Amino acid sequence: MFSGRPAGGGTRSAVYGSRAYGSGYPGSSGLGVAGRGFPFFFWPVVWGGAAVGTASYLYDHEYGLPSNSSRPGGIMMTAAFQSNSTSTIYRILADNTTVVDLISDIHSNCSSHLTSNSASSASSAIAYNSSAPDAPQPGQVVQYYRASSVALTLDGYNNSAVYSGTNTTADDPLPSGIDTTLLSCMNDTIGVSVPLVDAGSARWAAPSYGTIGLIWVVLYLANLL
Repeated sequence: MFSGRPAGGGTRSAVYGSRAYGSGYPGSSGLGVAGRGFPFFFWPVVWGGAAVGTASYLYDHEYGLPSNSSRPGGIMMTAAFQSNSTSTIYRILADNTTVVDLISDIHSNCSSHLTSNSASSASSAIAYNSSAPDAPQPGQVVQYYRASSVALTLDGYNNSAVYSGTNTTADDPLPSGIDTTLLSCMNDTIGVSVPLVDAGSARWAAPSYGTIGLIWVVLYLANLL
């Protein structure tokens, strides 16, 4: 399906992107994910919806629907984290394995900033449904990671720059009054904890995920044939 595309080579130091869809690809820039390689093996997140005008790059369906079980790491899932000092709600969006892993890390590192109803275990993750009223949207992204395969979103934020179809439009500022301490904690935690695949050994960078990582690399390589 993706024959000829480069895969692997991404490192922990290169996981951070920006608010632009298509960011986080080491040594590469530009909007969108069409035809891109897989530096971290994982596929980019896909946004449900129709391709319209300058925002059409957001809705590339070459990677299938969010429910595509062939996606390395499993179908796309999301989880919510609410500040215990403001009404701020952040959400993560990625493949199932990544979301479940990050829930544990974020809960462990940032629990002092979270309400009790924030995601805290694997059962807190829900399948991504773009038509759900609280589903993450492209304009809510405050940070992409790992070649746009992970997104951190903020409820109530609407970054009009992502719909302009150009990477020269300045991002809209984040709303005032949000919990920036929680944002920093989550951003830092995702950066150091997001699962990576060691291409040299076909294993997760985290030793406890070696077997799972090998399975998904095999599935990914099968899709290249």
